[in-house]
Amino acid sequence: MKTQSHWLEKFLPTLSEEYGDGITRGYKRFSKGLSIILLILVLAPLTLISILAHYQYKQLLHDQEMAQLVLNLEETQNTIEAFVSELLSTVKLVGHDVRYEELLLPKELETLFVRLQQEFPGVTDIEIIGSAGTQKAYYGPGTLEAHSYTDQVWYREVLLHGVHVSNIVTNLHRSPYFAIAVSREHPEQQKHWVLRVSIEAKTLQDFIDTIRTSYTDDMFLIDSKHIAQTQPQKFGHIGEKCILHDTKDKTELQINGPLKKQDGIYKRASDMLIVQKTSNGQKINIATVSLLNTPWKLVLIKEQYLHATTWTLFKIKLTVMFFACIIVAVFLILEISAAITNHLREADKKWQQLYIEAEQRDKLASIGRLAAGVAHEINNPLSIINQKTGLVQDFMEMMDDFEYKEMMTEAHESIQKNVNRCKTITHRLLGFARVADVQTEEIDINTTIREVIDFLAKEAMYSQIKIAFDLDQSVSKIVSDRGPLQQIFLNITNNAIDAIEHHGTITLSTKQLDQDNIQVSISDDGPGIPKDVLKRIFEPFFTTKETGKGTGLGLSITYGLVRKLGGHINVKTEAGLGTTFEITLPVEYNK
Repeated sequence: MKTQSHWLEKFLPTLSEEYGDGITRGYKRFSKGLSIILLILVLAPLTLISILAHYQYKQLLHDQEMAQLVLNLEETQNTIEAFVSELLSTVKLVGHDVRYEELLLPKELETLFVRLQQEFPGVTDIEIIGSAGTQKAYYGPGTLEAHSYTDQVWYREVLLHGVHVSNIVTNLHRSPYFAIAVSREHPEQQKHWVLRVSIEAKTLQDFIDTIRTSYTDDMFLIDSKHIAQTQPQKFGHIGEKCILHDTKDKTELQINGPLKKQDGIYKRASDMLIVQKTSNGQKINIATVSLLNTPWKLVLIKEQYLHATTWTLFKIKLTVMFFACIIVAVFLILEISAAITNHLREADKKWQQLYIEAEQRDKLASIGRLAAGVAHEINNPLSIINQKTGLVQDFMEMMDDFEYKEMMTEAHESIQKNVNRCKTITHRLLGFARVADVQTEEIDINTTIREVIDFLAKEAMYSQIKIAFDLDQSVSKIVSDRGPLQQIFLNITNNAIDAIEHHGTITLSTKQLDQDNIQVSISDDGPGIPKDVLKRIFEPFFTTKETGKGTGLGLSITYGLVRKLGGHINVKTEAGLGTTFEITLPVEYNK
């Protein structure tokens, strides 16, 4: 049944690849792919959160800005309307219906003018207009000229609405002023007369300057044609069209009811308007609202928070945090990817090594079974040959001397010698393949090593090879089989002598690994074992010696004996520096 592969598996190297550049590239590809995936998983949410934070804080500042601007606009609107309402109330009060005849008297009109000036120093003149629309009385810097106002727009409006506040007027003969006019009913003629009071524009300007707050960057009044009625501080000049009239680079936001945004427009009241535009590279908010009972509109101008210190500091902090998180994330992800990759590489190496060892053991077992079969098959004809040569020898001894008897005797001895040699080989093969019973006894491993080396001392001396000992006298005595131990040490030491050939050193050492195991090390300073040879040294019949000088069974038999005794053998080698065989043996053999 075919298993479904995971999408991440395409980054993993397959074990079918050979070790070397191929597997190295595979792990690099895996590490790179894993790093990319982790970076995407970390950086994508981080980027999204940063963008949302940027947008949300921007929107929050914008909403706060709008709310604060509208609040200030309403407060200022109420304050100015209260001021104008006070002016209107005063004018209405002094101009009540029954005083028409009195106010036509110069003395009474002067008294009224003085009273008004005491309350509002900016009052410049006062006049009474009769029901026919002509000037009946006047007090001020000018003279009574009996002007007719019937063709004036303001006169018709005051008769229609009962009250009228004019725009600020500027002429050559007097300072800028605005007028408040109220209409009253004539007590006898059932017609209306008008009381008109002129007030210096400076009065309105002073009041605007008084209520100006630090929140606003500018505040002034405009008329229906966007002409500035009071002096702007930064954005325009009195008597000129203000920047609100310029439609370039502006967005209009109509305000109505609770402050809300719909289709890009903020609304609260039908006569409230907020314009966002760019002036000299600076984005500003311009809020306007009509003032009740006046021809004016109030203008508040505020530079947007989004381009002020608060917004700039937030962007700096957000940017620093974003890139700091990226740097930390990249560093940690690369470290984690490298650690995971190294862990997988080491796990694969261990698995591969275990696989090789298992394969080697299976191979040795197979060869052992084959060797046992071959040995048994060879032993039978060898026995027959040995028997027949013995019979021939008996016949030769019973026969008289003849010309070729000595030659025949030498040939017979050679046959028997080679038969015995074959028997030795087959016995070794059987010993390698057979699981023989172990005869245990308590053994001093140091003494056993010295006894074995005594057999090889002369051979080592002839080759000028020094044998050194580094035996730990405190190692535990072990319970094991003496014969196999002697054969193990003999085979390995003999191989070391053959590897050195002349002028070298063999060192035998012992040490206690733990309370259950000891280790015997046999080291030489020979040429070392090549890597391609190291994989095969425990294979039967594998040898690097010349033909006729070795059977290739020494190390294979040694390997089998070590395993039978419950231990294991390890080889360390380095080209030009020598080889070390490490034999680990249990302190007590367990069957």
